[in-house]
Amino acid sequence: MNNIITEKQIISNKLSTLLTLKGQGDLLELFEFDLPLPHEYKRYGDNWEISWYIDGVFWTKQGTDYINDILSRFLVSFEKITYSTAHPINVKDNALKLKLFKQLNSIKKNNFTSMSNKYEDSVFWSLKLFVEHYLTESDFVPYSTLENFAFNHFIDHVKDKSTLKAKCRSIWNWYSERDWKKTERIFEKTKEEYKLTRTENMKKIAIEKTDKNYKKVVSVITGLYKNEYKKPNGKWNIMKISKDTNLTRPTVSKYIKQFENQKG
Repeated sequence: MNNIITEKQIISNKLSTLLTLKGQGDLLELFEFDLPLPHEYKRYGDNWEISWYIDGVFWTKQGTDYINDILSRFLVSFEKITYSTAHPINVKDNALKLKLFKQLNSIKKNNFTSMSNKYEDSVFWSLKLFVEHYLTESDFVPYSTLENFAFNHFIDHVKDKSTLKAKCRSIWNWYSERDWKKTERIFEKTKEEYKLTRTENMKKIAIEKTDKNYKKVVSVITGLYKNEYKKPNGKWNIMKISKDTNLTRPTVSKYIKQFENQKG
């Protein structure tokens, strides 16, 4: 993660943080985990770049641990993250609280072998997860690739360069000694299971959204003020219902017809 903040004299309540992710995939994870829609969005074929404005900055140790944990959760939860960064920007009125991302999957530390359980910090686990993701498409991770990733993301969140290099060497040697085999069940689900889960969740979200919108329309046409939504000829004022429910007119008409057909 690049330079979240390095100047402690900057007044944090006058700044926001720009959290940016780059990756590949369909971005269904945004809906699966009910994440806030990104403030910035770009797509280049299968590659995408998204950014959120986050309230405040994270230059204290507690703050950097917090945002590193969130970035680790993104690595676990999204199909493929290729880059992530967070840095201070001018304060944004529509900045979001970082806690809105806590529903992302957390790292299942107990799924790693006990040999690695002595490492507890989020930087270490983020680097280890990077190797795991890399091994999904390759049978070897060059040491320079791991170190470059580490220095591009976490140089400002460790004691010094030697500490970060030590983490890289520890992780790289661990996988090298095991012939670059992925850790068994490092994730709660396999990549294929995640894809199936996302598909099922999208279906579930669509059903829940339909049910919610249907109930919204029914509550209007059966509620205490239902007569206010009728025209002088007794027909429903679709335009008024559409405006007050924030639904399209075809949707309102469909649900009114569905309700009246059910009444029999």
